[in-house]
Amino acid sequence: MPKAIARSNHHCRPSTANSAAASRSALRSDRPAKTTELQLQRLTGSLHSLSSRHHHLTQGYAARAGIAGIQYTILTTIRYLDTRGDVFPVTIAAHLRLTSAGVTKAIHHLTELGLVEKAGDLDDRRRTKLSITPAGCALLDSLAPMQSNVNDVWLDCMNDEEFSIFLDLVERFIKSSDRALAVQHYLVKDSVIVAF
Repeated sequence: MPKAIARSNHHCRPSTANSAAASRSALRSDRPAKTTELQLQRLTGSLHSLSSRHHHLTQGYAARAGIAGIQYTILTTIRYLDTRGDVFPVTIAAHLRLTSAGVTKAIHHLTELGLVEKAGDLDDRRRTKLSITPAGCALLDSLAPMQSNVNDVWLDCMNDEEFSIFLDLVERFIKSSDRALAVQHYLVKDSVIVAF
C-alpha cells in the first residue's frame, strides 16, 4: 500500500490518547515510501480534476437527452448491469455507491418519463426488477454518435493496452479506497476530539 511521507510542524505533537498510534507510526517510518507528499497532492488534485471533467461530460449527455445528470447515469447503468443479470434499485445503489433513496427518486422520474420499466420479481415480491423501455433504448442510441466522437478525443491519450492497464489500476484503486475509508471510519470513531 502506498505510504506518503508526512512532514509535521515541530510544534504539533500527538495527544496522550494518540501516543500509541504515533508510536506505531514511528515504527513504520523506516519503510520506503512509494509516494512523496508532493506526488500525493498531485494525485489528489488530478483526481478532483478528472472527476470534475467526467461530471461535465455526463451532464452534457444528460442535457442533450433532456434529463438530469443522475437520471442519465442511472439509465446507462441499468443498461450496462442488465447485460450481467437482473437489475434492482439496490444493485444500482451498490454499483454507483449512492443512497437507495436517491436511486429510488431518480428511477421514479425515469419511469414517469417512460424510459424505465418496473416489474415484480417472481422470486421475491419485495424486490422490483428494472429494465429500459424501447423509448429509453432509443434515447441512449440517439446519443451514440456524439458519444463516439467525444470518446475518440477523451481516450486519444492512450492506446488499447494502456487503457486496459489504466482500467485495471482504477478498479484496484477503488478497492483500496474502500479499505482506506474503513480504516478512516475506525480511526475517527475511536479518536479523541481535541479542542483548538
